Amino acid sequence: MSIILLHVKIIHLIGKNTRFQSISSQLYPLYMDKDRTSATSRFGTRRKESLANETIFLLPMLLCFIPVIIIPFFYAIYMSFMRWNGISSEKVFIGFLNYINIFTDDPGFWQAIWFSIRQTVAITIISNIMGLGFALLVSSLPKKIQGLPRTLLLLPNIMGGVIMGFIWRFIFQKVFLALSKLPLLGFLGVSWLGEPGPAFWAIVIVSAWQYSGYTMIIYIAGLTGISSDIREAAILDGPSKAREFFSVTLPLIMPSVTICLFWVMVKTFTMYDLVSSLTVGGPFNSTTTASMQLYEEAFSRNNYGLGSAKAIVFFVFILILALLQVRFTRSKEVEY
Repeated sequence: MSIILLHVKIIHLIGKNTRFQSISSQLYPLYMDKDRTSATSRFGTRRKESLANETIFLLPMLLCFIPVIIIPFFYAIYMSFMRWNGISSEKVFIGFLNYINIFTDDPGFWQAIWFSIRQTVAITIISNIMGLGFALLVSSLPKKIQGLPRTLLLLPNIMGGVIMGFIWRFIFQKVFLALSKLPLLGFLGVSWLGEPGPAFWAIVIVSAWQYSGYTMIIYIAGLTGISSDIREAAILDGPSKAREFFSVTLPLIMPSVTICLFWVMVKTFTMYDLVSSLTVGGPFNSTTTASMQLYEEAFSRNNYGLGSAKAIVFFVFILILALLQVRFTRSKEVEY
């Protein structure tokens, strides 16, 4: 590039020399072509190096992701067209018969789907409201003391679902029963795990309490990313706290809302461990989730083909809902 600039300077100084201009007009495109070729070569080399580095870092994850997720997924699609009990060496191809049975003669599966939808809606709304509330509360504290409440509120999310289910099972059956004998706490004496209605809300309470800490962390990150200039401008306009939150804060943290809604929705739809240890699907299969129904079909009834077909239908169902949710919430995001 410096050679080209020097050449242009010489042309400017000897502009009246037509012979020199003729020679320079032939040399200038050669310099430009050489420079472009060199830049293109360097860019291509850097892209190759970047791709190689990304491949190296992704390789360990791919070595785990492909055999654990990708291969079983396509094998489940293959098995959904078969009749197999999981023991016999013979697999019978039956085409779309498993899918036809799901849509025409399997009320238990759709009952589990309906329960999963209801619990997902309740848990997603409550856990996100709790997480956002905790985030606003923690963010308002001095930075020196924010670490302790963050840790305490995030702790339930670190615990496994099975352990969480057994702990809360003891709380619902023993602790709440003892507390119900105190004045004004008699409502705690209901049979939390023995009736369909209270059992549903027992799952919602435990799940919302567990997920709210994780959503809190994401919302805190979103609140931290809001520019101080925007906050100062909002304060100068003199709105109420509620108006400032709904008109300024909430639109600016919509990316965090998108992530939290998606994460909680997928986690709740695929929930298995918490429900299996807390209610075991009871009473009377009223809290059987879709994931539990899939497991029972394949491993308890030894019907791997139908269980795989249900898994594929359930996957497509979750995928459609997730895409609709992400598209809706992303349309509400704003840039600043």
